[in-house]
Amino acid sequence: MVRLTGADLSNLSCEATTVDQALKWLIEQHPRFAERIYTEHNLAPWTIVCLNHHHVLDPSTPVPTGDHELQIIPALMGG
Repeated sequence: MVRLTGADLSNLSCEATTVDQALKWLIEQHPRFAERIYTEHNLAPWTIVCLNHHHVLDPSTPVPTGDHELQIIPALMGG
């Protein structure tokens, strides 16, 4: 991620009530992530998002209050 953004993103913090809000906050801070996380209207199929190590399929998934970890994992493709 340092190569993409020029910054260490391992310990970011934001206030969000849903996974989608957290991802949009990240994109506001680092716009280069937009094309890697979203297609025109949805999460990109090549991106895996996990909240506290549980795969999130619906970006409107609530983020409980308190400290939580959101992971964005690019899917590996190829043959």
